[in-house]
Amino acid sequence: MKKVAFFAGLAALGSIPAIAQSPITFNARGLVVVSDADLAASALVDGKLLRDNTSKDQLTTIKFPVERGSKGLGTALVSNSALGYSKTLAVSPTGTLAFVLENRIRPEDGVGEYKELSKEFPVGEKLFVVDISNLAAPKAKFGFPVGKKPTSIDVNKNELILSTSDTGKELVFIEAGPDGKPARFLNLPAALDTTSRIVDISWHPSGDFIAFTLDNSNEVGLYKVIREAGKLKNVEMVGKPVKVGVDPSFGKFTADGKHYLVLDTKGAQGKGSAEGEVIVVDFSMDGAVEHKVAGQAPVGLNTGSFALSPDGTLLVTANAGKSGSPWAEAGAGTGASLSLYKVAATGALTKVADYPFDGIYPQSVAFDKDGSNLAVSVFEYLEYGSGNGGVEFWSVTKGDTPALKKQGAKVSVAKGAHTLRVIP
Repeated sequence: MKKVAFFAGLAALGSIPAIAQSPITFNARGLVVVSDADLAASALVDGKLLRDNTSKDQLTTIKFPVERGSKGLGTALVSNSALGYSKTLAVSPTGTLAFVLENRIRPEDGVGEYKELSKEFPVGEKLFVVDISNLAAPKAKFGFPVGKKPTSIDVNKNELILSTSDTGKELVFIEAGPDGKPARFLNLPAALDTTSRIVDISWHPSGDFIAFTLDNSNEVGLYKVIREAGKLKNVEMVGKPVKVGVDPSFGKFTADGKHYLVLDTKGAQGKGSAEGEVIVVDFSMDGAVEHKVAGQAPVGLNTGSFALSPDGTLLVTANAGKSGSPWAEAGAGTGASLSLYKVAATGALTKVADYPFDGIYPQSVAFDKDGSNLAVSVFEYLEYGSGNGGVEFWSVTKGDTPALKKQGAKVSVAKGAHTLRVIP
């Protein structure tokens, strides 16, 4: 205590320089964020795109520590879509490549409205590879077809697994070379009822299993990865998929791989009328017994996704609420929140608190490398003019009484920001 007081006194007297505290703290090399320029957040509710035809989809890289101005930010034009399920972006473990799914493509300039956005929006088919090794200057390298309306991507080492809407080719496995080019490309049938499709997919931490979420049947299931000479050859279903709520989507394994958490949004994107849930599933990895739902916890309205802390003890959800309502409606642009939970070793969730959130349609959230800070994507703000999206930051208090505290600054990115990933 005496040393602390001594140095504080010297700083006050000007004997030693005071260390400036950055208004943004995030312990990682960087972040990568994708922004969809093809629709306003309110289009998810009323189908009116309200887009600027001169704006283009964009990927933004943010270097830490952040600096004033745009010195540590880079951008590249990369087609992407907010109509995916918050898992259309992945970053290689090396932090040098970003993989972006083109779930949907840009509508023709004359199109301003769709009656059923999810059904009528033009379908994409490509995976784009972006070099993010230089965070000040990301470079879109190439794109190639992977299947009709790809819905989800996840990465394990240099292995990518993708889900698409192509019948008989629902699963795509890619072994990526150092430059991101596919050294191997396999189409695998999902072995599912044709009325269901995979909307989300996740590697198990071991790399030996893959979990998936099905729409229509509202189930999650598990594949075992079959390898030959160390190379992925095929997948086989383990047990039977298990029911999980009424509209499941985004899922993630706990760090130890013992539990699978899946989000049930209780409604279409932006149109939820009831609070969602995070459901805990315990898979039978050898298929000896049935997979089972081990618990659930209520989350907010129109929750886009969640993040687990690196040590597995905390979970945070990004809840859009009704912030994406058309601006003429009362309460538009407000009502978003973050929800903080403790995660027990059993996977059980205990809610700690809700935190009001400024900004429209936060959809993606990520902890930094040591779980001390949190980044959240913001689609747009209740601002007229050209408008921006953003990334906002929160500090995390760990321990028995965890808490979140908003940091004093945000990073402006292209309007339509919907998914972010940490660059380790």
